[in-house]
Amino acid sequence: MNVPHIELTERADGVAGVAPAQPFVFDGLAGFFHAAAGDTAILLLSPWGYEELCSRKTYRMLGEMLAARGYPTLRFDYPATGNSAGKSAELDNERAWRDATRRALEELRTLSAASRVIVIGQGIGGALAADLASEAEMAGLVLLGPVSQGRGYLRELAAWTAMTKPTFLVDASDGPEGGLMAGGFVLSAATANEFRALNILKAPAPRASQILLVERPHHPGDAKLAASLEERGASIDRLPFEGYVDYVSNPTLSIVPAATLDGVASWIAARFSATAATPSRDMPSLPATFTGPDYEQTLVRFGPAGMFFGAFTKAPERAPTTAFLFLNSGYDHSIGWGRSTVDFARALAAAGIASLRMDVAGLGESRLWPGQAPQVLYSDRQLDDVRAAVDWLVGEHGVERVLLVGRCSGAYLALIAAQADPRIKGAVAINTRRVVWDPDEDVEETLREPIQTLETYRRKMVDRQMLKRLVTGDLPLSRVVRRLHGALSRALDRKLAPVLRGYSRHFRLGRIVKKRFGTLRDRGVPVSLVFCEGDRGLGDIAAWFGDDFSGLRAYSNVTLSMIEGADHNLTPPPARAEVLDLLVRFATSGTSPNRG
Repeated sequence: MNVPHIELTERADGVAGVAPAQPFVFDGLAGFFHAAAGDTAILLLSPWGYEELCSRKTYRMLGEMLAARGYPTLRFDYPATGNSAGKSAELDNERAWRDATRRALEELRTLSAASRVIVIGQGIGGALAADLASEAEMAGLVLLGPVSQGRGYLRELAAWTAMTKPTFLVDASDGPEGGLMAGGFVLSAATANEFRALNILKAPAPRASQILLVERPHHPGDAKLAASLEERGASIDRLPFEGYVDYVSNPTLSIVPAATLDGVASWIAARFSATAATPSRDMPSLPATFTGPDYEQTLVRFGPAGMFFGAFTKAPERAPTTAFLFLNSGYDHSIGWGRSTVDFARALAAAGIASLRMDVAGLGESRLWPGQAPQVLYSDRQLDDVRAAVDWLVGEHGVERVLLVGRCSGAYLALIAAQADPRIKGAVAINTRRVVWDPDEDVEETLREPIQTLETYRRKMVDRQMLKRLVTGDLPLSRVVRRLHGALSRALDRKLAPVLRGYSRHFRLGRIVKKRFGTLRDRGVPVSLVFCEGDRGLGDIAAWFGDDFSGLRAYSNVTLSMIEGADHNLTPPPARAEVLDLLVRFATSGTSPNRG
């Protein structure tokens, strides 16, 4: 059989010539349908939590790849997750996720009119895919690094949460009673019980004629699952999960496992030929709005050829005049870390304040601009993304007052976009890493090796743990020397800037900072700088405005606020509540109280 090979563009951003997935809603679930004319349809079941943040872009691209080969494909967010309705902590149905997979299967069959279906699942989505295939006849089943036993998975989540607590300041027990919190993501007691009921090793054998297990490297659980399925008479094919570790280790540094995607798509094409080779067909008109207790949310596409995805949330039956535009942090897609941005948007709507959560180009559900470099962070090209979103807010809803809000890299984008676009009437920059970006700096390297100040290294050089890593060779001396040299160089350059002037990097960048903040002051644009205590971004503020931040006094439009007991990602619920209160006050008064 001649299997068409579909090349993914630029670092696997997507398939050229394939229309973006159409967002829609069904039964309070957020769905994404990749239309195609084939007779074999595919249902994609995602992982959850941190793993889902890493996988969103990859799942979008897998859907595009499959649609390009002629397979109509549906993705969706589980109940009370992602863009779907409901609060994660309040879900009280112990079959909610399994019922949702069955409802999604019905929806896929209706949308595609396909005669056969393949179900693909990763992580906990793999357990749900196997559960679905144990009850319903499936043409094929693909398990991508699946969870074999839900009980074991919950223990792993609790252990991961404890291990990462120095970074994410929550415990597993910070979730609802009987439930769990993992790095800010929440499972209700009912959902945790539903996970416990999932066990591929003990469930009836999947009713699928073809099964593919994509195995993680050195993972005994996958080998055990393969043996279990074969013992029960299943015939399975096995494929290595190439690039798995780089794929799921960090949402911002996640590398799309392009070879694995191509392997899965080729396996499907070799066994289930598509009845048509057209990349796509006309999209059906699908509902995209649902109403919650105090909000109305609409999933939208906007910009050239609908390249951008967003979720617009407002108070029901109220025309908004003010709206926040939420910008991505790192490569977290539009739901935000721990689904915080969804929670913010819906709570703001209850207070009468609208918002648009968007994926900028190259993130989550949004494609790159033609010819755009794959590394989009800290790039002026992102200004075009913000302009497109502001155009939509003003043009579609008549919003008169657009306010930007972002964290980390999103905070930097909020500042530069507020300077560039006079339609923007305010900016909230949370834990911004930079207020100016050195064009000679490599983004990839900086993300992997964060810049440290000289004071940071003074403290680290007397840290026993660091000294132990140096002695054992776990931390290469060359890396320490390189970073220390960079810190010394920056400190010296800052000290000599008044003398060297234009020959000093600090002096040149300082002029950009002064112009940026001066422009916003002169236009009367309120700017709220918000930091968690001890956040490394405060070092950048100190570099430009003095160690005591006194230089900010020259900008009456700027306030500086500190949040206690929080981490960079705003993981603890009290920190999020404090930020929500700040956002409401910023939108209603145009500023935030200065507690710095």
